[in-house]
Amino acid sequence: MRPTPTRRAPAVVSAGLALASCALAAAPALGAGPVVYVQAGHEGPREPGYRDQTGAGSGPFGSEVGFTTRTADAVVARLRVAGVDARESPGLVAPWGAPAAVFVSLHHDVPGGAAAIGHAITGDGENWYHGEGGGAPSPRPYPDSAPHRNATTVSAAVEWRSRDLAHRIAARYRPVYTAANGARGRWGGVQTRDGNPRMMSYYGFYRTRAAARVIVEAGAGGTDDALLARTGLIAAAVSRGVLDHLRRRGLLG
Repeated sequence: MRPTPTRRAPAVVSAGLALASCALAAAPALGAGPVVYVQAGHEGPREPGYRDQTGAGSGPFGSEVGFTTRTADAVVARLRVAGVDARESPGLVAPWGAPAAVFVSLHHDVPGGAAAIGHAITGDGENWYHGEGGGAPSPRPYPDSAPHRNATTVSAAVEWRSRDLAHRIAARYRPVYTAANGARGRWGGVQTRDGNPRMMSYYGFYRTRAAARVIVEAGAGGTDDALLARTGLIAAAVSRGVLDHLRRRGLLG
């Protein structure tokens, strides 16, 4: 269940990326509801400049991608039932620059990490890494940084809506992130503006024109595996947070 919209080609694109673009089929028209993009973090094809970031090699499904694809499927299914035009994207945000009500990227952290939610902020920019995703994140390119696709912008209004979405998802997910449900790690909550740069400067925020943009780290691989295996439970909480946000904005009955 992964029909992916055809992305708009960037100003500069490699031959390999052009071939990947052709492989992304157009998403069906799903109705008049608000559009929500749900990204399965690290799923191939991956974003230029981040191709080496394949995700944590841990978790209940043996890899982070095993978790993100299952959870994205479940979130999309729940949102569609609620009347939302929900569409999936792989790691390569597709289509580039698409307008939407919401963009949400799903992940889990490495062992020793935490459950947390980040959101787009204005006055910032995406992370740069060595090559295709190595080393520490930097607000400026390294001499050996691989080229990136063009970046969209984050306005003050986008930040405000993104923060609202982050808090509404957190309000739904925090009651789920419990020992009774299999959580054994830390709850980091909604990140501050100067919080985790890997989340707050996430590249996905700069490949979409969604009105609200967040990233969800559902927990830590290994530590939280018993909870992370319950993708339906996690998807229900994330979906409810998205629906709360859409209703707050008057976009859904």
